[in-house]
Amino acid sequence: MYKKREVILTGFALFAMLFGAGNLIFPPAVGFETGQNWLTAATGFILTGAGFPLMAIIAAAVAGKDLDSFAVRVSAKFSKVFNIALILAIGPLLALPRTGATAFEMIVPQSSENYSMYKFIFLGVFFLITILFSLKSSKVIDRVGAILTPILLIVLAIIIFKGIFSPIGIPSDLHKAETFKYGFLTGYQTMDTLAAIVFSEIILKSIRKDKALTKKQELSFLLQTSVIAIGGLAIVYGGLVYIGATATDVVAGGKGNIELLSSMVILLLGNAGKLILGICVAGACLTTAIGLTATVGDYFSNLLKISYEKIVLFTVVISFIFSSFGVDMIVKLAVPILVFIYPISIVLIALNFFKDHIKNDNTFTGAVIGAGIISGYETLSGLVSLPESMKLLYNSLPLSSIGFAWLIPSIVVGIIFSFIKKK
Repeated sequence: MYKKREVILTGFALFAMLFGAGNLIFPPAVGFETGQNWLTAATGFILTGAGFPLMAIIAAAVAGKDLDSFAVRVSAKFSKVFNIALILAIGPLLALPRTGATAFEMIVPQSSENYSMYKFIFLGVFFLITILFSLKSSKVIDRVGAILTPILLIVLAIIIFKGIFSPIGIPSDLHKAETFKYGFLTGYQTMDTLAAIVFSEIILKSIRKDKALTKKQELSFLLQTSVIAIGGLAIVYGGLVYIGATATDVVAGGKGNIELLSSMVILLLGNAGKLILGICVAGACLTTAIGLTATVGDYFSNLLKISYEKIVLFTVVISFIFSSFGVDMIVKLAVPILVFIYPISIVLIALNFFKDHIKNDNTFTGAVIGAGIISGYETLSGLVSLPESMKLLYNSLPLSSIGFAWLIPSIVVGIIFSFIKKK
């Protein structure tokens, strides 16, 4: 059996694993863009940024003992492709370079002289440390994370407390339409749902290593730790969205995500508060980067039968290049990828919850195809101009106004495919 203290400590560890750059920089921007409608937007953001990750952790545990089990009922080939996309998204293509870019931009203002030179020096050092700790197992970085994470939480608590009880301003009516959908889709950028699918396996391995628990006890332990971690994320999100909303008439528009966050922190805590937050965020980003690099290295070294060291070096070089583009450019690059992969991931989460009651694997295949067609359209519509007839057809889909246009097609195609005999 396990103790409550173990549940709490593991819950905070999971929170630290999930809490990265996107968890901090996007919620204030959501509030800033929605003003008086911040609560509706926050609901959408928390659903994507906290609700789905919670479901993902449990669904991944229910699916099977490893990552390959999560999507294997669609097909073994699809499972490999999906897992590769998943690892690349939370690794060198998006999340990993964003950690370095966020750490730098939180500390060095864009108005600084020799900004570009400082950026390449900082990122070089950041990813060099990432390589060193990823290649050599050490408890130093765990201890750094164990110190910085509580400090970061304390600073965030102070920011949220002051932002609520001594607000910067009053949320304005910005007349923004579809605020729930805006918050919901922006929540994709946290990438926590994708990360949670991977981290579930890591947490379960840790549980199985130290304890002799039944399957039911493992799931109970995982559920309790997940509620602690995801509950913490939801509180942070709600508070930061509200603070962003209070800044609508105080902070000038047109700022990037980091600039907006920095401006609000300075108004609440002054330059000293911004510096402390910047240092804590940089430390948190570094520990996250090391964890993500190790995850990528482990997965691809086993998949490709290439040495772990070579995968780590390649991953860090790609991340360094992408991180030099800056946070806002990485966010733009992330949009089409996440818009496509997120609906498919959510559908797989739901299917895995009911996997024991779904006898035909073709149901999984059909549901993924249905979601993939719609998410593919959404991705293309953000990249190129599509015919008006396709837009009208898309807008006629139920729930398209709140970001769930893929839901009904996924259900319908899944049901149709369930009548196809399983091979």
